[in-house]
Amino acid sequence: MARQPSGALVVEANDAVRAQLYGVLESLSIQASTVATATQALPLLPIGFEVMFVSADRADGAVQLVDASFALREPPTIFITGTAPDPHCVFELAKAGAHAYLAPPFSATAVHAGLRAFDLSAHLLRLVRPLVGNLGIKEIQSYVRRALLLEALARSKGSRRSAAQLLGVTRPAIQKWLRSLAAEESARREC
Repeated sequence: MARQPSGALVVEANDAVRAQLYGVLESLSIQASTVATATQALPLLPIGFEVMFVSADRADGAVQLVDASFALREPPTIFITGTAPDPHCVFELAKAGAHAYLAPPFSATAVHAGLRAFDLSAHLLRLVRPLVGNLGIKEIQSYVRRALLLEALARSKGSRRSAAQLLGVTRPAIQKWLRSLAAEESARREC
C-alpha cells in the first residue's frame, strides 16, 4: 500500500465495534463494506479490497477467509481485531498471514498508523536497505525471488500452479525459479 487504501472490508460480529470501525474508516476517506461473519465476507472478496479487518473473537471461518484472501491476485493487508480475541484464533490468523492486531476502541490515528506501518514501499525499503553494499544486485534479486517463491509455495500448500497465480507469473517461470534455487543450494553445499 504505497498510498491510502480506497476500499476496506470489516468482518466483525459485534454491531457497535463494526459501526465504530466503519466510522473511523469513513473519517479517513476509505470506503468500507461491513459484514458480521467470515461466511458473509467470502463472496465479497472478488471486489478487491485493499485492506481487511477480521475479528478474532470467534473462529467463524476467519482462517479460511484469510487463506482465501491470500489466494487473490492482489491480496489485501489484513488486520486482526476483536474485543475479546480467542488466542488460538489470533495465532492461526497470524500463521495464515494476517499482518497485525488492532485493538478497539479504534481511533483514526491508530488505524492510520497501522496502515502506514504496512506501506509496501517503506516496508520493502527497510528490508532491502541493509543488503545494499553487502550484496550485489543479482544476489539481492535472487534473495527476493527466493523469499517470494517460498512464501507463495507455503501459502498454496506446495501447488506450483497456485503459487504462479499468487505471484502473477506462469507455471514454467515457477519451475525455472525452483531449478535455479536447487542449483544455488547445491553450489552452497559444495563450498
